[in-house]
Amino acid sequence: MELRPEIQLKQTQKLVMTPQLQQSIKMLQLSNLELLDQIEAELAENPVLEIDEESENSSVDNAIEFQKAQDEKIIKYDEGFEDEHFFGDKSFPQSASDSEEEDKKREFLEGAVSKEETLREYLWSQLHLLEISDEDMEIAQKIITYIDPMGYLSVPMDTLSEDLGIPLEKAEQVLKIIQSLDPPGVGARDIKECLLIQLRNKGDYPLAEKIVMNHLNEVKLNKYEEIAKKLGVSVKKVKDAVKLISKLEPYPGRPFYTEEIRYIIPDVIIERRDGDFEVIPNNSFIPRIKVNDYYLRLLRSNKKDKNLSKYLTEKIQRAQNFIKSINQREETLVRVTKAILEEQREFFEKGPKYLKPLTLKDIAQKLDLHESTISRITSSKYVQTPFGVFQLKYFFSNPIPSRNAGEYSSRSIKEMIKDIIESEGSKKHLSDQKIADILNKRGIKIARRTVAKYRQELKILPSILRRQ
Repeated sequence: MELRPEIQLKQTQKLVMTPQLQQSIKMLQLSNLELLDQIEAELAENPVLEIDEESENSSVDNAIEFQKAQDEKIIKYDEGFEDEHFFGDKSFPQSASDSEEEDKKREFLEGAVSKEETLREYLWSQLHLLEISDEDMEIAQKIITYIDPMGYLSVPMDTLSEDLGIPLEKAEQVLKIIQSLDPPGVGARDIKECLLIQLRNKGDYPLAEKIVMNHLNEVKLNKYEEIAKKLGVSVKKVKDAVKLISKLEPYPGRPFYTEEIRYIIPDVIIERRDGDFEVIPNNSFIPRIKVNDYYLRLLRSNKKDKNLSKYLTEKIQRAQNFIKSINQREETLVRVTKAILEEQREFFEKGPKYLKPLTLKDIAQKLDLHESTISRITSSKYVQTPFGVFQLKYFFSNPIPSRNAGEYSSRSIKEMIKDIIESEGSKKHLSDQKIADILNKRGIKIARRTVAKYRQELKILPSILRRQ
């Protein structure tokens, strides 16, 4: 049989991430304040977009001022100063007046409150020093936005590659580039990978690597002899390796993390009106935007200039897609919040103790949406309720079985533990086991270690320390 090249047609089905779909996915994840920044940037970049003067917000300036007013302590000190003030002539001043002027500048700079560089900004600045392709640079910049303040990649790789519309292998390849940046361990997916990256940066430590990969739990329990036996080495070598591991940084982003005063602006509000609850998107400070009528008329009237027509068509299409993505985000946010309200009705009527078990999958099936869509729309979003402001993620928790009919959510169990401890009195301090026994008598199957875990998450001291 003769082998020769042939041209064949083949039909296949595959999901293609169009730019519009990528933009819609990105919009879902934004909080209201982040959306405000995105609108401001798009208004500056796309000339056919404008503020809708007929809406309640007549200008974007008011919206921007709303955001800036949240932190009045940040003082800009770089305006009016050029690089030569800092990197120019470093000789001593020649006159007393010059010296006084320099002293004033120095006092001003030392007294000013500056905004420290974030981890994300630090990583971006390093990227530009690498010799990588423009495509890898663009992908790396996007991946960095998925790294949380502690330095870890916050989403699974398959979700990330789907969001960015790139093959999984390409995402893995670019992540390796990011993991080569400073601080060591940044971009890791878990604690093991974080520690392994740091060990490999330090040199060749095969024993320490084996311990990190397979025996971290034993290290926590100080089972050095057990580790030594499994690895066929002396206990001293194990202790030396553990000593090296203990000097590593489990949270690479820690040096860049600062506990700042956070101003939480709820993205959606649930209010009781006329005996029922109503879901209201909190978008009063977000400007409504539209396509400028002038450019629409110009496109219709000017058909001879193909370059102009092409330019206007692209910009108008981009503007329409942007507006559509904003509307879809708001619609999805309201739909998901209404579904949560229906499922957690008792919470909104009686309080946190009545929070039911609820998963992302439950809401996804209820609304016929993908589970990842629910995860994105509830990420970094807050809801104002009659009992305070909560993250939307707060309403999701795994079920804990009970001997009675029904199940309890982990969050409602925490509220019960909190109530038990608060009502224990000044002399009677209940241990975790006694709290577990009380809950078991109520029909809630819970172990002592689970009570201890929930108590720690509530930032409540153990019984022996509560006596002091």
